[in-house]
Amino acid sequence: MDISTFCRELPKIELHAHLNGSLSMSTMMELQRYLADSGVRDETNVFTDEFVLSAGDTRTMEDCFQVFGIAHALTCTPGALEIATYLTLQEFEADGCCYIELRSTPRDTPHMTKQQYITAILQGIKKFSLQHTMESRLIISVNRNSNKEEAEEIADLTIEFYQKQPELVVGIELSGNPTIGEFQMFVPTLTKARQAGLKVTLHCGEICNPKEILEMINYKPDRIGHAICIHPKYGGTDELWAALCKSSIPKCVLLVMLTPKVFPAMILIILNYYMMLTYPSL
Repeated sequence: MDISTFCRELPKIELHAHLNGSLSMSTMMELQRYLADSGVRDETNVFTDEFVLSAGDTRTMEDCFQVFGIAHALTCTPGALEIATYLTLQEFEADGCCYIELRSTPRDTPHMTKQQYITAILQGIKKFSLQHTMESRLIISVNRNSNKEEAEEIADLTIEFYQKQPELVVGIELSGNPTIGEFQMFVPTLTKARQAGLKVTLHCGEICNPKEILEMINYKPDRIGHAICIHPKYGGTDELWAALCKSSIPKCVLLVMLTPKVFPAMILIILNYYMMLTYPSL
């Protein structure tokens, strides 16, 4: 067995899959055709926008969020969102995943409400589960560019769906452009969801922001994602690293998808620091 086949067939878990950031080119083409057949005006051009999706190491963080904008335009109806969910789960399973937690931020569009948005994703998960063996769950996201009222609305919806379908909705997260918004504004919203029984995960340490990173660690979320700029050698401080090492956060998901120009050798070095911690790092 060659290494490519071995890596593909190796059982995996995926705990940080943003739905709109995971759409393959083939899925985006399928969604474009679906919208055209449905009579929905498509404001994107997946063919000419392909350069954005394949720009590689030259992408800035702003370019990465532009990719989300393209995906959002293609998942603007319940039907398109359900298709996107199903096809994305299918691709993850084909790549060897046996458990996945999708995450996505509910949005109002001209064609659906936030509640319909969540329902469409859950419908896609349920339809997929009828025909496949990969276990699939949903983490509902609050975007950092949300105002207080919108964040509270999303938290209330998350609690509502969690109470109705706890086997599928497993958590709430704070994510989005790390240069926008302040963590403290979202603490009451996240705490409300936590008190309702939901797990909390935070995008933490994507950029150098020691004050906010320390606030996040002290909040003791159930999981943090990215966690790049925490160690003093990589944009963090001794205080941050000591706080993380002493924290009771049970899992730290090391991801660099939205951290521009982080090279493989650096990733391995950072990962080595996390492997020396006494709690699981994925």
